[in-house]
Amino acid sequence: METLPPFFIKVLQVLASRYGSSCTLEELTSLLTPVFNSSKSFQDNFFNEKENQAKVLDALIRLNDGGYIFLNSNSDISLISIKGLIKLDNKTICN
Repeated sequence: METLPPFFIKVLQVLASRYGSSCTLEELTSLLTPVFNSSKSFQDNFFNEKENQAKVLDALIRLNDGGYIFLNSNSDISLISIKGLIKLDNKTICN
C-alpha cells in the first residue's frame, strides 16, 4: 500500500472531517494553520500565507492525481474521495 507523507495525511484528515462538503484552498489553508505554525517562527504574514497556500495546493494536486480527493482546478475546491477515506480507515462512510 502506498505511503503518503504526513502532511498529505493531515490534508486528508481535514477533508474527511468535512465529508459531504467541499473546501476551498483558502479554507483548507486556514484549517491547516496550526500545522504550519508549529514548524515556523512568525514572519511576514502575507508571505507565509502565500507560501502555505502553495504547499497545500501542491498536496492537493498530488492527492488528486492519486485519486484520494477530487480537485476542481478552476475553483480550487476540493473534497475527499472514497479512496481517501479508505486510506484514513475512516468510519465516516458508515455515518
